[in-house]
Amino acid sequence: MTSIRSRAPTASSPVVRRVMQANVGRETGIEQTLRCALHRNGLRFRKDAAPVCALRCKADIVFTRFKVCVFVDGCFWHGCPKHFRPPKANRAWWLEKIRDNRARDRRQSALLAYHGWTVLRFWEHNVKSQLTTVVADVRRTLASANRQALARKRRSPCGKQFWPCL
Repeated sequence: MTSIRSRAPTASSPVVRRVMQANVGRETGIEQTLRCALHRNGLRFRKDAAPVCALRCKADIVFTRFKVCVFVDGCFWHGCPKHFRPPKANRAWWLEKIRDNRARDRRQSALLAYHGWTVLRFWEHNVKSQLTTVVADVRRTLASANRQALARKRRSPCGKQFWPCL
């Protein structure tokens, strides 16, 4: 079966074409909002980074020391159950595209978890409307990861840290 990209239909109008060309997959406004809030809370991280080199996957925010990565999923591109409405033009193709995006998200989350990473995913609308809650969730996850890392370090017979070089 050919890839969904190779079967992409042409834009339904020149305006739609320009809008679609202007979409970028990273450095979105909502990601910047979350990063600024995390930074104001004293958290330091990498942005748009690959948590595991062997995987073809980049997280929006990566806390390498704690092995925690954060994804901000756009309501349209990731098929938010609350807000996603497929376009009327080329509807079947868009439904397949969003289904594939969601399957890829599940696959990447599972692979990252297999490699020992904690994966946090937030919907775009949650970051917009509940930013303090999202930041609190990230802080809570980092605190938990830190406690687990300290426990592993104490159990280490040689006292060496387990942090991977990234």
